[in-house]
Amino acid sequence: MKSCDIAVIGAGAAGLAATRTLIERGLSVLCIEARDRVGGRAWTDAETFGVPFDRGCAWLHSGDINPWRPIAADLGFTVVEQRQVWQGRVGRHSLGEDEHANWDRVIAGRFAAIAEVGASGRDVAASTVPTNGGAWSPLAEAVVTWYSSVESDRLSTRDFFNANDTDTDWPIVEGYGALVARYGQGLPVWLATPATRIAWGGRGVAVETPKGTVHARAAVVAVPTDVLAGGAIRFDPPLPIGKQEAIHNVPLGNAEKVIFHIEGNPFGFRPGTFGIARVDVRTAGFQFYPFGRPLVIGFLGGSCARELAAAGPEAMISFGIAELVEMLGADARRHLGRSAATNWAGDRFIRGGYSAARPGHADSRVDLAAPLDGKLFFAGEACSIDAYATCHGAYLTGIAAAETAAAALQVGPASS
Repeated sequence: MKSCDIAVIGAGAAGLAATRTLIERGLSVLCIEARDRVGGRAWTDAETFGVPFDRGCAWLHSGDINPWRPIAADLGFTVVEQRQVWQGRVGRHSLGEDEHANWDRVIAGRFAAIAEVGASGRDVAASTVPTNGGAWSPLAEAVVTWYSSVESDRLSTRDFFNANDTDTDWPIVEGYGALVARYGQGLPVWLATPATRIAWGGRGVAVETPKGTVHARAAVVAVPTDVLAGGAIRFDPPLPIGKQEAIHNVPLGNAEKVIFHIEGNPFGFRPGTFGIARVDVRTAGFQFYPFGRPLVIGFLGGSCARELAAAGPEAMISFGIAELVEMLGADARRHLGRSAATNWAGDRFIRGGYSAARPGHADSRVDLAAPLDGKLFFAGEACSIDAYATCHGAYLTGIAAAETAAAALQVGPASS
């Protein structure tokens, strides 16, 4: 049996931030993590291809205000502070300066139109907002799925408006997941230890795990909403109906990647070049040679990502190959080496991409983050009102939950 002041459930960015903050407040803490690594949806894979790439989050979104930026500097990580040129090619056609400017206007216009409806106070599906992109409209809808992880019929206009996105996206050479893992080094984390039951009806809380029961005065729950909705952790007594509804109303969408190894540069692209195969909502966006590495990474969102992930890695890889052939010609096949595909939707400790409030329920993020009985505190990107779907949003909610929990305890730390 283990005793501490606060148990933190989940060692993603939110759980690690909560753990570190509570320790800095002088409290005894144990972080309980179901998988055999920290980071959650932040995961840099350096083994599959012999070079690092991020299976999950990859850019410091809103990099100019992102708190991971100074953390990266302190830990010796390299942030590339330059504007991303998201599209250089559509199909077999490289965009000229005027075409690229027009593409940028279409995307900016679509996003502005959705946000304008949200700003008016209307919380409706973004699909009700008329499009004005002409021939580019299907591709603009594909970008919506990459950005939000859902199609516009599942995207809340109010939720979209609330996002404080400065349109500044900076990559990390060593990997975002590697940065989060380094930040978590030295923290008291039980790995490969899923929490199965949290009893919170008496004094304090009791967290049941395969390693035994952890007794604490309070708990910070930093677990994805789809994991909570699926009942992987049983709460005793059950969570109030309002909390259960909030969990239901802020589900995860779908965001996946398909990755190929390519030797040399047979396509003559500059490192970091982006391209799209087709003007269609069900297409993938590809990045070629990130940081000059021999990789091409395809990004998929929404139902396209969900259905391919459910069909298995072979289906996603075949889709990726077909997209690259559409873009580069049949000769592209012989240049594609080893391949890999993510499956966040099938990961039982995640069960999706990142959160998207259901239309009409943007305010559910507030209910999701609300503490219960001074004993249960909630964190994670889904709890963020203005930085949801980001690693820094998760980080900030972890700090906020920890500070609220520390204040609620009010007295000095208990012995372990």
